[in-house]
Amino acid sequence: MSDPVDVLDDLREESEELDSIVAELSEEQWRADTPAPGWTLAHQIAHLAWTDRAALLAATDAEAFAAETEKALTAPDLFVDEGAEEGETPARRPPRPLARRSRAAPGGPARGPARARFPWYGPPMSAPPWRPPG
Repeated sequence: MSDPVDVLDDLREESEELDSIVAELSEEQWRADTPAPGWTLAHQIAHLAWTDRAALLAATDAEAFAAETEKALTAPDLFVDEGAEEGETPARRPPRPLARRSRAAPGGPARGPARARFPWYGPPMSAPPWRPPG
């Protein structure tokens, strides 16, 4: 099994690398199509940010996450696309930087004592137990 500290450090580093890649994109590049039908690069990046916010909510506020799950159940075929579209609109450009500081940073929720299971849109998910470095 991977050491959770190493996994979180890797997540933070990969997030920072993604930030550096997208930081200087032009408007035309943000609007480039991706292999996902109907999604631009801006949609893809907005979806990553949306998923990170949902994961943080699931880890820190199960009641608020349950409310989000109820919204998903009212439009299961549209919920993910609508989240990406909302984050993609010019008035709400995809977040820059995108680094998942809140969950991957030292002292963030992902680095604290973990619950055995977290609620999610499908079955609950588990996280590896966190061990402090050293």
